[in-house]
Amino acid sequence: MVDVAFEVLILILMFFLGAVFGSFACCQAWRWYYKTHNKKDLGQWSVCLHCGKRIKWYDNIPIVSWLVLRGRCRYCHDKIGTADFLSEISMAVAFLMLSWAYLLPMIENWFVLQQKPVFLVVQMAIFILTLVMLVVLMVLAVYDAKWGELPVVLLVIAILFGAMIFVLKMYDLSIAEDGDLVNGLISAVVGVVILAGTCFLIYKASGERLMGAGDWLLALALSLALANWWLSLWTIFLANLLGDMIALPGALKSKNHVVHFGPFLVSGFVLVLVLGNCLPLLLQGF
Repeated sequence: MVDVAFEVLILILMFFLGAVFGSFACCQAWRWYYKTHNKKDLGQWSVCLHCGKRIKWYDNIPIVSWLVLRGRCRYCHDKIGTADFLSEISMAVAFLMLSWAYLLPMIENWFVLQQKPVFLVVQMAIFILTLVMLVVLMVLAVYDAKWGELPVVLLVIAILFGAMIFVLKMYDLSIAEDGDLVNGLISAVVGVVILAGTCFLIYKASGERLMGAGDWLLALALSLALANWWLSLWTIFLANLLGDMIALPGALKSKNHVVHFGPFLVSGFVLVLVLGNCLPLLLQGF
């Protein structure tokens, strides 16, 4: 039996790790933008984009520093922006909840899973690749939210990670005692049609006003990683629900207004990952 204190420590560490990678993702979005738009190099260290001062390590602690400084630079007192804080806190929560749903059960059953080393390796690989993919998705979400673009290179990387997770999930079904590979493949293909296909149709029908050309490629990466038609359906539903509540009013008021749908797709994907894996655990307590 794993000590409860050890499990709590694991979750705290994963929360902090998620916050670190959330900060990293937001920073990389800015660096990518400056690099691709022929702006000055931001250098190796984090700097304030307003005054150019180098940010000290104690002002660069994820979540904590933003709250202490109230979202402003220590030197020029200009606003840092909420994207940094939102990316840090959302990644921290996602890492924590997914660790609770994936990692802790593996740790608790470690000695049993050691009897099936291939199964253990596959499960751990799916968990790690999902976390890495979340970092790439956060870079895309921040980039699209700020500048309305989804860099092709990052989309290709996301699709590759989604494909790797898909292959591992199908292999997991093939080696599981109660696995059904055929039904798993059918579910995954239907999920791709539902999520990526719907986004492609909206992109074509709206003339890129409600969805851009890169959005359906992003949806393809997400549907591959989910590998399940039900989860894909919930992802497109939640993404559209968030988009309708936040961005659609502006699009209806102005013909020139373009909805940057990438952040909503990523948000829906994260919500489905977290709720799809954690909700059953919560319901077990009732």
